[in-house]
Amino acid sequence: MKKNTSFPDSNGDESYDTIFMEEVVRTIDIGIYDFEIGNPQRLSFDFYVKLKISKNLTNDDINQVLNYEYLVKTLDSVISNNRFFLLETLAERLMKDILIPENVTAASIFISKLDILESGKIGYSMTRIK
Repeated sequence: MKKNTSFPDSNGDESYDTIFMEEVVRTIDIGIYDFEIGNPQRLSFDFYVKLKISKNLTNDDINQVLNYEYLVKTLDSVISNNRFFLLETLAERLMKDILIPENVTAASIFISKLDILESGKIGYSMTRIK
């Protein structure tokens, strides 16, 4: 599946910045079936985050942008303290935190289970606009 990483025009402005994180793999205990519970699975995470355009980047200052580390820390924080039955619930919890920074206007999350099928992957995606 080709990921649609563009965002619907939500405010009449076609220009925006995006930061992203792709193919980050974490092993977590997730699933509803008996064979899944207690048997951690590899998941791949892709985040695409739409930002208000950074107008003052002349200072080359990390404090003027959303640091990529925020995405990594959000992912690790959410999965380290919780067990999820559904990818949908995991995505919703991640999205809640990803949308917190003021300069974030929208985000898309793609989560794939890597080891369920002999070839290929299954997953879930969501897009939310503030």
